[in-house]
Amino acid sequence: MKQVMMMLLLVLGLLFWGWSTEVLWLGALLSVILVLGFSFKGKYDFEPSSFYQVANLGALIVAAIFAFYWLDERASKAIMPTVQRLPLALLPLLMLQYLSKQGQVPASAILFFQRGKEVSDQKFDVAILFIFTCLFSAGAMPHEGAAYFTGASALILALLLLLNHRKHVISNVLIVFVFLCAESLGIGFVYGLNDLQSRLEAKINTWILSYNDGNKASTAIGAVGRLKLSDDIIFRVQAKQSIAVPMLLREGTYQRYAMEEWYGGAWKSKEVPVVDEHWQLLDKPDIHALQQFTMFQSFDTDEQTLALPSGASAIEHLAADNLSIKQGGRVVAQGLPPFAGFDVFYTGKLEFDKTIQRSDFDMPKAEAKSIALLAKKLNLYRIKYEQGEAKVVQVLHDELMQHFTYSTWLQQSSVRATEGAGQLTPLARFLWRSKTGHCEYFATATVLILRELGIPARYAVGYSMSEYDKDAGVYVVRGRDAHAWAVAFVDGQWINIDNTPPNWLAIEDDDAPLWQGLNDEVSSWLFAFKKWRYSDDEKDKGLWYWVLAVLFIFLAYRVLSRVKTKADSAQSVAAQFDEDWLAFEAMLAQAGLGRGKGEPVHVWLVRIHEGQWQALGELYNQRYYAEFGLDAAQLKQFESMMQKIRQSIVQDKKD
Repeated sequence: MKQVMMMLLLVLGLLFWGWSTEVLWLGALLSVILVLGFSFKGKYDFEPSSFYQVANLGALIVAAIFAFYWLDERASKAIMPTVQRLPLALLPLLMLQYLSKQGQVPASAILFFQRGKEVSDQKFDVAILFIFTCLFSAGAMPHEGAAYFTGASALILALLLLLNHRKHVISNVLIVFVFLCAESLGIGFVYGLNDLQSRLEAKINTWILSYNDGNKASTAIGAVGRLKLSDDIIFRVQAKQSIAVPMLLREGTYQRYAMEEWYGGAWKSKEVPVVDEHWQLLDKPDIHALQQFTMFQSFDTDEQTLALPSGASAIEHLAADNLSIKQGGRVVAQGLPPFAGFDVFYTGKLEFDKTIQRSDFDMPKAEAKSIALLAKKLNLYRIKYEQGEAKVVQVLHDELMQHFTYSTWLQQSSVRATEGAGQLTPLARFLWRSKTGHCEYFATATVLILRELGIPARYAVGYSMSEYDKDAGVYVVRGRDAHAWAVAFVDGQWINIDNTPPNWLAIEDDDAPLWQGLNDEVSSWLFAFKKWRYSDDEKDKGLWYWVLAVLFIFLAYRVLSRVKTKADSAQSVAAQFDEDWLAFEAMLAQAGLGRGKGEPVHVWLVRIHEGQWQALGELYNQRYYAEFGLDAAQLKQFESMMQKIRQSIVQDKKD
């Protein structure tokens, strides 16, 4: 009766798990399978190793689930779906327990580190563990109200009463009373914590918003340089027409510089509307007359800034909840999927607010002197007056290309140092002493020098796209391609000004590790999987699902084929014994010591070796004619004797 009640609790636990995780159909199906297994209860006598193999199958199921969600979703989101499906991994072991005569499972089946140790007397009932696993997995889903707490409490209380069924009635009543009190306090405590958390979050958000208006962003000099150390592929671009490389893909611009940091200026956020199934970044763009490419990108978070080309006008096929243009022209997408392929339409020309802001002329006091001296040295004031702004841009570009070098490894030039009575900033040391630095130094210097001459300028960050993968037919953008440059309002229009020496791409490529090829190959496989996973081709998806299912079934079959009963093991041992003995007889026959026709084995062995092999003959007779055969120790002794005889015959041949 107790076993039937336990089976009922298991079925209720599975149904509760299926309901909580929104796969009630699966919970019902597994319940039917479990009941069918229970109907064959105690029919087989399994070897201890069989429990290990089924436990290995459970580990394989967990690994498969985690791998699927890891590849299919963000890595950070693979844990909870795996936890929600833990009953799938434990069910095979529970089925084996019911089918076996043992009725319990060795502890080492679950505790892998104990395998091979003397733990044969340590057994446990998987059913109890399975019920708690169902409750634990069901709790991994967010729940509203007290439905989950009520259901879980009822199952736990029923389990406690079942385990305590032989005790006095007063004892059971006391258990129910204590449990209900603890449950009430627990629910009150949980809801109290949730309420406290909500209040604290509201107060913190209010304080943060009062301190920062949300239009401010900062970036530190050197941060992009550190990003360049990453060789991982951030996104890929597939173009229908040729692209002039390197192409700058901008994430945002910044306007105020102070203490080696850039900050955003005044900017009013703008929501991006959806018109004719595309996100319209600019007013009424004619997408048929624009350049176009397709970006493929994984997103680590639900909200991310997009890196877009100059004059990005519209975006299609981006499954986001919302797009907005924020401070510095940053296009921020919210509600992003883990991976997306989307089309970008662009003009190739910078599009900014035509209104020039005061912060576009801002000159930090710490840099003013060194900037003014360099502008005077290059005679830029006269050049602007006589030849115009475009000529200033050209002269400054030539100066930085000819007399400055690129490097991401800076020592003294990246910190403040005192010389005489004055103090040089890192930017001043870059301009007047080291003349070497990474792209942020070149971009910052360009912006401030142009401002010194009255030309509005801003600091831009993003990526430089130039590497082409011929095999895949796409451009790849890596972490080390992160870049900084200047944008300036020259002769009535905004233009990009990249004064970093162009060999910086080659320098970064030369610093790539030897294993980059392997990393790229793995990245390509992951990219192909995600591209398939999030494509709209349902036929192609179905084919791959069948391939993955067949692969998993094959692996599961390989594991389950090693599950054997003791009868199977005995037959296997007997077959191996017969095979070894026939080979042994054949070897003796080749050595001229063959057995006579109809001659008993023990007589034959005594005859050919003067009674020294008599013990082997006795073991042979016991194996075939005794009621119980040979035990493990005798079988080992038999094999050892045969091995010694083989060795002696081989030695006689050599002599």
